[in-house]
Amino acid sequence: MIKIKHKVTKKERRRLTIFILSFIFIIGFTCINIFPDWLKIMKNKQEITLLQSSYEELLDTEEALKAEVQKLRDPEYVERYAKEKFLYTKEGEIIIRKTDTK
Repeated sequence: MIKIKHKVTKKERRRLTIFILSFIFIIGFTCINIFPDWLKIMKNKQEITLLQSSYEELLDTEEALKAEVQKLRDPEYVERYAKEKFLYTKEGEIIIRKTDTK
């Protein structure tokens, strides 16, 4: 087997250096331009996560409020609620409050 050594000339070395520097410049320029957009994407993903959890909480609150509205349509519930919360009584009723004495 014959080994042939190829001597790299100055012209080839310069051409290779220019090619490598151009490649590094293009990669660096691309990274610099993409980085702010990448930061925006990450920020938006965090915001989406926060908004999704807030949305789920609001759905739970809405469900609880709908259940409360349904209860308030029942006259017996409204009467009991008014008696307990606001101490309303019918004529002739007496309120006796029990307090904890510990």
